Amino acid sequence: MKKILLALCGWGLFTPAALGQQPADMVLLNGRVFTADAAHPAAQALAIRGERIVAVGTTEEVSKLAGPRTRRLDLQGRTVTPGFNDAHNHFSPGPAAVNLVFKSREPTWEETQQALQAAVQQAPAGGWVFGSVGATVIGNEQVNRAALDALAPRHPVLLRAYYGHGYVANSLGLAKLGIQEQQPDPLGGYFERTSAGQLNGRFWEYAQWAPSRLLTTQAPDSTVLRELRQMSAEAVRFGITSVQLFSFMPFARFVRLLGQAQLPIRVRAIPFSPTTPQQRDLSEVRQLPPPAAPNARVHASGMKWVLDGTPYERGAALRQPYHDRPDWRGKLNFSEAEVARMVQESLDLKQQLLVHCAGDRSAEVVLQALERNGPAASWPARRMRIEHGDGVVADLLPRAKALGVVIVQNPTHFGEPALFRQRWGTGLQPMRSLLMAGVPLAIGSDGPMNPFLNIMLASLAPSNPPEALTREQAVQAYTYGSAFAEFAERDKGRLTVGQLADVVVLSQDIFSVPPPALPATTSILTIIGGQVAYDAKMLK
Repeated sequence: MKKILLALCGWGLFTPAALGQQPADMVLLNGRVFTADAAHPAAQALAIRGERIVAVGTTEEVSKLAGPRTRRLDLQGRTVTPGFNDAHNHFSPGPAAVNLVFKSREPTWEETQQALQAAVQQAPAGGWVFGSVGATVIGNEQVNRAALDALAPRHPVLLRAYYGHGYVANSLGLAKLGIQEQQPDPLGGYFERTSAGQLNGRFWEYAQWAPSRLLTTQAPDSTVLRELRQMSAEAVRFGITSVQLFSFMPFARFVRLLGQAQLPIRVRAIPFSPTTPQQRDLSEVRQLPPPAAPNARVHASGMKWVLDGTPYERGAALRQPYHDRPDWRGKLNFSEAEVARMVQESLDLKQQLLVHCAGDRSAEVVLQALERNGPAASWPARRMRIEHGDGVVADLLPRAKALGVVIVQNPTHFGEPALFRQRWGTGLQPMRSLLMAGVPLAIGSDGPMNPFLNIMLASLAPSNPPEALTREQAVQAYTYGSAFAEFAERDKGRLTVGQLADVVVLSQDIFSVPPPALPATTSILTIIGGQVAYDAKMLK
């Protein structure tokens, strides 16, 4: 970035007319500004008036907009970026519970048994015990209702895959989740059963979502508000100024509490609709409020469906068999006809369609549904989103480009290369090839919120190294790309004149530090809409 700064520090984004304007409220001087604007990627300084940026250029140029009441901040060469926009994250609080404690995300079944035995000694009678486990436990068919009943006969227990796909409950847990012995499978999900037809406690995909929604109703408003504020406080310390959130909470309550929390960050709330045994439930999407103002802190829009699982449990739908299970290609949660109905509904309801697609087969089905619903040229303006998009590769890339599909990738999913190579080799999980093909790319965490962990993984791509991005490309995807993914690029995502002043000053130069050092980065100053949302008191 140093060479870029030296070459471009004098371009001056504002015109001479800007000098006659009212003084700026704040000027940031002597920095290393990465603007995420491809035309002018670097600068030294910027000025803010009200909630928007009024100048970006050299320190000399921007200093001319300072008046006697202007707050001047000498950045002393620190790196500045647009506020990060986490394009894919989740928020679903639950009731009070004792949580199993493990040394890693992938405990063994033996470790899980020991943790559960310890937890039931702590939990109050009848109180929930939750456990976040990995594919080792969830993939073990011996981990079922009977096994959990033997370990915890007096407490409801729910084990959940940390990657979100696969639940196991004991008998008391099933009852407390409202799951009856003759519970029918919902559309898009299923309950496993014994040879005698009894639920064995293991359930998948849309069979998980209604119970998850029920758990959120058991969290009082005070708990939800506290956890929302904790999430926001963590976000601003990382320089995250916008978050696009999915929640199992009943949507009207979610939006109401987001407004009540009065968070400094901007939140786009996206409905995560459930299904019944007969159909998908569109009631919340039909009741979405009108679009909010561009500078609003809370927006509510979109409609999301989960079309397959993940490679962890071999649930991602593939066009070729899994390498470690030649008789299996995963499965689609919905038929091709049902996916086509989703596409039409997005048009009828005038809502952006977002679909979870981990495999190339699920991505192919979506692209085919779009191609069959009107001319390809009509789709780019609608910015249909594929979340994860691990399978948007090879022949699917030009089709995605023609349709204007936006891919939201999650680099933390790249962190277990051995497992992914075992499941499907190295041909999937694109990033660089998306940009090379002209497919819009955004980044979301879908896990640990730390954007610098995600930037490190995006720039290394350990599961598929040829797909690695430069750090500049990764930051651009995490800022401008994420804003584009929510139709907000006219107001945020870049440090240019007229954009909302969502600005971050970082603790180190993320464009030059060694990769292992990246996750230690924090914000030392987070500004949202011209207001300081977090200040580490390191600037004068």
